[in-house]
Amino acid sequence: MNLWQPKGAAVAKTFANARLVLKDDVVLGNLHIDDGLITSIDEDETLPSEAFDLDGDFLIAGLIDLHTDNLEKHYQPRKDVFWDSINAAMSHDAQVIAAGITTVFDSLTIGAARGWDVRSEMIQPMIDGLTEAHRQGLLRADHFLHLRCEVTHPDIRSIVERHIEHPLSRFMSLMDHAPGDRQSPDVSRYRKNNLAAFGHDSAELDRHIKDLITKSKTIAPGNRRTVAGLSRTHGIPLASHDDASAEHMTEAAELGCVISEFPTTIEAAAAGRALGLKVLMGAPNLIRGGSHSGNVAAHDLAKFGHLDLFASDYIPSSMLAAAFKLTEPPLSWPLPCAIWTVTGAPAEAAGLDRDRGELAAGLRADLAWIRCIEGRPVIRGVWRSGVRVL
Repeated sequence: MNLWQPKGAAVAKTFANARLVLKDDVVLGNLHIDDGLITSIDEDETLPSEAFDLDGDFLIAGLIDLHTDNLEKHYQPRKDVFWDSINAAMSHDAQVIAAGITTVFDSLTIGAARGWDVRSEMIQPMIDGLTEAHRQGLLRADHFLHLRCEVTHPDIRSIVERHIEHPLSRFMSLMDHAPGDRQSPDVSRYRKNNLAAFGHDSAELDRHIKDLITKSKTIAPGNRRTVAGLSRTHGIPLASHDDASAEHMTEAAELGCVISEFPTTIEAAAAGRALGLKVLMGAPNLIRGGSHSGNVAAHDLAKFGHLDLFASDYIPSSMLAAAFKLTEPPLSWPLPCAIWTVTGAPAEAAGLDRDRGELAAGLRADLAWIRCIEGRPVIRGVWRSGVRVL
């Protein structure tokens, strides 16, 4: 029995009186499900007996989040405090479901640089906790692993190989956080933002910066090719990260990347899309009105047509809010296009579009029920494979 479906509980077979957000349209009608799958959609405005009445609210496909650091915050809620890994997974999962996310890729840093070594120590406990919570049926969302591979780490191949065959490993990305390029082109800003992590030891931080820059120039190129080869061998989709130039995008395309995560300039985003890469931005960037790192604003990419999909990055609830914000002036995206950035587009990028990401017959009944209250989208209910989980 599903833990989230009490014995004897009625299972909705028809969702009626709903504004159904389809790939290319919004229709008022009914959605029918059976055995966890969507069977049909009709625009009949009558209310069938025993149907679940959505009272004219929106019904969309469950959100799909390809990149979130949220699990880390639940496993390490404060500095030097580490929580029970199964409870951390459950707490993270509850927050994800409350945001309407039914499929989530938990991003874990593989090969963290010196100064953030604790992130490397957290990986195995978090994976173990997530795996055990999954085995016990304690999770309401569908969870996968996103391996964030730091290519400046000298042992990145062996570290990746320890985790890549885990059955939940389903997405990978190439990271290079060396200052002076990509996410942190301003070295002085990087130094200011990271001094506390080094106990305010300026000399130690300077040694760290020099070490990262050296490794970025010497071992990172080879490591990129190695990790990309591993992703191809294991059939796992690959993303590049913090691309700042057309050259970065050309390299990403040559390595087989399907997504550019968080490009830092308009020029890079435009070049990536021209090469066939999908551009992913953090939803908090759009909500806040800009990047917390001082890089390109998601609003500008959306304005110029260089944005394809959102991830929550570090705030699960930001995804739905960002999709609806796209529909507001001055961007004024059509609602189906905006919702696609958090449903169908991530499903396609992760190779999941044959079974989820859209309200369409034959796909999983992963659903989110939404009402807008004073312009704010509010989650009223969530179903995964037809079972109500919120």
